[in-house]
Amino acid sequence: MQNPFHFRELPVEAPFCNRQVEIKELLSHASNAANVVLFSPRRYGKTSLVKKVQQQLSKKKLAAIYMDFFGIDSVDDMSARLASRVFSFCHGNEPLFKKAIGFLSVWRPVLRPDPEYGISLTVEPTARKKGVELLEDTLSGLGRFIKDYRRGCHIVFDEFQEIVELRESLQVEGIMRSHIQTHANASYFFVGSRRRILNDIFNEKKRPFYRSAINYPLPPLPSEEAAEFILEQFRRSGKVCPQAIATRIVEAVRGYPYYIQRIPYSVFEISGKRITEEDYTKGFRKALEGERPVYEALLQSLSLQQIKIISALADQVTESPYSAEYMARHGLGSVGGLQGALKKLMELDYIEQDRGVFQVVDPVFGIWLRHLKEGS
Repeated sequence: MQNPFHFRELPVEAPFCNRQVEIKELLSHASNAANVVLFSPRRYGKTSLVKKVQQQLSKKKLAAIYMDFFGIDSVDDMSARLASRVFSFCHGNEPLFKKAIGFLSVWRPVLRPDPEYGISLTVEPTARKKGVELLEDTLSGLGRFIKDYRRGCHIVFDEFQEIVELRESLQVEGIMRSHIQTHANASYFFVGSRRRILNDIFNEKKRPFYRSAINYPLPPLPSEEAAEFILEQFRRSGKVCPQAIATRIVEAVRGYPYYIQRIPYSVFEISGKRITEEDYTKGFRKALEGERPVYEALLQSLSLQQIKIISALADQVTESPYSAEYMARHGLGSVGGLQGALKKLMELDYIEQDRGVFQVVDPVFGIWLRHLKEGS
């Protein structure tokens, strides 16, 4: 019996838990050629959501182009990825492909046989231009493509906050904004998970992208709908999950979309026809063990002081991390060191201040940290 839950990127045809309101609103923004900055914690389903939106836009014959900024290491890399995605969209439509080659003349598409995908498409520059000059020409070519494609274009820049890691980041922001604001026939979605950085890019007065896009925070899944989704997925696969257990899962993970799939996936794997409390406990532990390499990698990237504060917040959320009592209880050292650690953890989006309360963003990571501290 196939497991009905997915804990990798959801295929666009897979059942979505709720998100009908979000899909409708995002489709409306895209159809109106509005720009949107879509943000949420990691593994909240942003990529699956925008791909679902783009699937529906494609049915309306819009040009849906998706580009991932994750791991971008230079302005040249950024320009190459953008050109490659435009050519990939056009490949298969010879007249359109030829037009794209003309518009993006600074790049040459290269098609090679690929044993896994049939054909791979890469790009090579046609001139000796580099850096921001190459980006300028690439965006100019994109603008010509958009103007010519009269049905409209929808372009997603996923993990957009990665541009701040580039040495020329502010210059890149300015160049992108100056071109994008002239693309009247296109809607851009800027998607990312480091919310503090994205907020700075789009809401600081001195930044080029200031108030250039609609802020669209993606909320947790509503409790009742999430519980019903879990029940229905079990039901479709011939298993019965009690309402209390489905609700318990949703409450434990605070409506976190990834874990609404991940925890039931592990429960499904070890259970019989009817889900029991023992199945829930064993399944949750199995999921924690499966996520351990991810959590360990997160810790390895942090300083000792950052580990202390995130472990403290996993153990005890607080409105006052600088109080003498809280700092003494968790051995947090000096106020100065704590301030720096909190700032960095918030920039990384590992912790957040929600309605005045400091807490770990990923609730199951928090549970794992507590188990680690307890030695269980």
